[in-house]
Amino acid sequence: MEIRLWSVVAEAGALAVAGPGARVHESGDTRFAAGPDATVVIVSGVRNAEDVTVAGPFPRLVEGRLTGGDGPGLQVFTRLPEGLLVLGTARITERGRRRGVLHRVDLRLDTPLPEHLLTLAGTTAEQPGTDWLDLLPDDPVKALEQFTAGWYADVPAGDPVPGTGQPEPLRAFHRAAAGRAELYGGALRVHREPRPGGPDQRMIFGEGGDGTFQLLIDAGVDDPHVYYHGLSDQPLRERERLAAYLMLSVLARAAIDGSPGGMAFADRAQARRIVAPLRRVPLRPLRWPCAHSRLYAGPDLIALVGADDADWFEVYVGARSRPALRRLRKLGLDWASFDG
Repeated sequence: MEIRLWSVVAEAGALAVAGPGARVHESGDTRFAAGPDATVVIVSGVRNAEDVTVAGPFPRLVEGRLTGGDGPGLQVFTRLPEGLLVLGTARITERGRRRGVLHRVDLRLDTPLPEHLLTLAGTTAEQPGTDWLDLLPDDPVKALEQFTAGWYADVPAGDPVPGTGQPEPLRAFHRAAAGRAELYGGALRVHREPRPGGPDQRMIFGEGGDGTFQLLIDAGVDDPHVYYHGLSDQPLRERERLAAYLMLSVLARAAIDGSPGGMAFADRAQARRIVAPLRRVPLRPLRWPCAHSRLYAGPDLIALVGADDADWFEVYVGARSRPALRRLRKLGLDWASFDG
């Protein structure tokens, strides 16, 4: 099937370009059709007039085509409100791998977009990436710095809280949070300076957003244990120490308070589909908001999956942009809230 460059077509017409018997796959916000005539790639924006970045994970058949030297060419489309804009043929300029697995492909359009169509197509913001995950569990302080620098890249940094006398993980948090007020508020609030007053002479360094519990640490310890005061009769100790806890708390805040985002109750199969394209954060689960609350991350989406029993999961998702949530709209979830 032939289509005209820079025309707007329906999705069915774009998929038909791949040829008869094409196999259609979806990964995150990208849709692929692998057929005898072409490999169709449908994205939600371009980096500039010539370049398109396609993020993984990639279905096995598609990955084979993107890494093999031969095979049908690439035909690229980008979404518009009224249909798909034909971007035409493209070639691969770079393949990004992590631990041997393809996680990103950069494409160069054979015919650059003219300026008026570039405005129409919309450029995608540079994704923050997930390289910070490779620093875990060994260096949560550095991972926190890298994540916040990428996730909140559009928020100008400010002057950090001095943090004099505070343990290094808290000082690092203040440096990362400088100018980003949302990192101090929301579901998990971190105080700019710990204060005395906790049980067993512990310091209060934060609290739940609704005031139902306080966050405690022991004074004078480089990387102390973290305790919840108010969730049970006795202070409840977190699984991770302060440095790793702060990393998890920033991710939890991005998932719970993120907008666009949402919250849903999901069964096990639905929860697996939600996190399928994401990487599990390699730290032990939080004890709040659920007894076992695991974090999952992608370039533009953070998910928290909490389990209090074996049958149902409490799921929170936060994204950097609404297109990152498009895949979740199709899962048939019972959303308690959703603004994607």
